[in-house]
Amino acid sequence: MGTLHVGRISRIDLPDPVLAHVHAVVIAKLRVHEPVVVGWIAPHGRRDEVMVHPAMSIVVRYDVDDVLALDRAWLERLMRAANGVGGLQLTAEAIEELAAIGDAPTPAG
Repeated sequence: MGTLHVGRISRIDLPDPVLAHVHAVVIAKLRVHEPVVVGWIAPHGRRDEVMVHPAMSIVVRYDVDDVLALDRAWLERLMRAANGVGGLQLTAEAIEELAAIGDAPTPAG
């Protein structure tokens, strides 16, 4: 289980394969100086959202040291969501499906 820290107060715990995809999408948005809304269900069961923008510090901590495989179809799906009005919403179903991709290392080269 990895962790995405946004600013000083927002913390999102996600399985490493999910975190790798979310990390890639957030970085892609920030590289072009675009903010993105990220929403998730917090451990207490309440829905939380944070607006991530280029001026915020982002810290990503993975549970494993291996480079994680990314699924292009999921990246495109998440990017479409991130570009939409509702932002990147990490529903239980999406997290489950992304976690199933597995955390196999990508081939070198």
